[in-house]
Amino acid sequence: MSSSNLFYEQSSLGMMQADLDLKITNINQAFIDITGYSANDVINKRPDILSSGKQDKTFYKHMWEAINNDGYWSGEIWNKRKNGTIYPELLTINAITNIEKEKTGYIAIFSDISIIKDQGVSLGYLAHHDPLTGLPNRFFLNTHLDNAIERSIRNKSKLALLFIDLDLFKPINDTLGHSVGDVVLQKVAKRIVANLRDSDIVTRWGGDEFVIVLEGSQSADHSSIVASNLIDALKKPFFVQGNEIYISSSIGISTLTDINSHTPSCDLIRHADTAMYQAKKLGGNQFYYYDKEITLAIQQQAYIETELRTALEKGQFELYYQAKFNTHSNKIDSVEALIRWHHPVKGLIPPDKFIPIAEKTGIITPISDWVLNTACKQAVQWLQEGTPVQIAINISAIQLNAGTLRNDIADSLNRTGLPPHLLEIELTESLLIHNVDKTVRLLEEINKLGVSIAIDDFGTGFSSLSYLTHFPVNKLKIDRCFIKKLHCSNADKRLIKAIVALAHSIDLSVVAEGVETLQQLNYLKEINCDSVQGFLLAKPVPNTEVSLS
Repeated sequence: MSSSNLFYEQSSLGMMQADLDLKITNINQAFIDITGYSANDVINKRPDILSSGKQDKTFYKHMWEAINNDGYWSGEIWNKRKNGTIYPELLTINAITNIEKEKTGYIAIFSDISIIKDQGVSLGYLAHHDPLTGLPNRFFLNTHLDNAIERSIRNKSKLALLFIDLDLFKPINDTLGHSVGDVVLQKVAKRIVANLRDSDIVTRWGGDEFVIVLEGSQSADHSSIVASNLIDALKKPFFVQGNEIYISSSIGISTLTDINSHTPSCDLIRHADTAMYQAKKLGGNQFYYYDKEITLAIQQQAYIETELRTALEKGQFELYYQAKFNTHSNKIDSVEALIRWHHPVKGLIPPDKFIPIAEKTGIITPISDWVLNTACKQAVQWLQEGTPVQIAINISAIQLNAGTLRNDIADSLNRTGLPPHLLEIELTESLLIHNVDKTVRLLEEINKLGVSIAIDDFGTGFSSLSYLTHFPVNKLKIDRCFIKKLHCSNADKRLIKAIVALAHSIDLSVVAEGVETLQQLNYLKEINCDSVQGFLLAKPVPNTEVSLS
């Protein structure tokens, strides 16, 4: 790959690439203009050809420690031109990685700050400005924002803060390289500035994030107009080194609404950041205003996640058991194990509040192992007491995709001595539609163990009874949303009757969940539904309250 393909000849920043042996492999025209060295002078040479001797070994030791630990270093350094003159540089060095995150070399980007030094303002300038884009940095923002808040309070004027994060920026660095990403950031900065008033302040917060302060506007919707204009501007293509690059942006907006009380600048920034993540969560390429309810929800989720990490070792989980009744004998034919979390402060936390967080964070894996083993032990205890009953546990997407589910079940059966036919696993139908061939093979292996397989919440996903013939399934559980409307919907009655009849035609038994009235129970018996589950007959209770007789 040629030098022009790696570096941007139009850039005023000097650029140099080196391999892992610190041999220079490419430079751009700005490098030549600043240093006086040609490509023939430096290719295959080490960068220390530029060394001025002003920095000692300790300086370079700390610099390379930062590069190796953090992936980059940025700061001021003195280097030497070909003619021997020494000059100050503002230098950034980044490690280059491939798509497998393996380090492949280094890229250095620098500018000559001699003029700034001569003017005696380098320290202040460097402390308050981003070397890549030339924009003010977060240190400048913090100082400016405090003053802006004071002015807004004093003048009773409006103030808004926009937090911008670029969507789809990371793939640019991963596929085209950090040098391309740097140029995109420079172009983004220019495009943002071009869409603001001279009085507005735009800063580079870090990475691909920018923060804008809109001060003194009397229009209530001015911040939304600015955000909308920026979104439109940033989704237009960027042309870099022959590449047509598309990105978009997510913008969070916070405002100084109470001019009679001092709002800390850190709160305004944090609120805008929170709103930005909400915009990104909603799909990106849009703006979102800060909402206190969102913050409370995020804080609550973070609290639950933190507490979840130690809940298992602290013994805060417990299994409750809800019976399923055979509609012909009116006796219990199985029970479902349902996890409950006894939090010392929050009390009893239902699974719909913490299971999604556990799945998202990976904490679900040890919790699932605990549920499987605890349920099997309980079923063995009932068996030893002379009341054998099948016990069902719910399987998450994480367990299904981990590739160890069959072995985990087999190990638990062997460890506890539970006969396989007394264990049933329940999967939602939506889990079956991903990687069908792999899922079929896994369920066949589990079925060969003698374990029963049920499809939970049937009717809410995307499958059909004919589709389920591909899977080694033993049982269907009709979702409670259909049962709930039996008293008022003839269509749901006919649908459930058809599901039961068709399931029986392919040798599947049917369980109706969410049964809460005698009317529902009687209709399900009438259409020959095999089993029912719901509060009418039994609520989920601890093992000490389960009555299997």
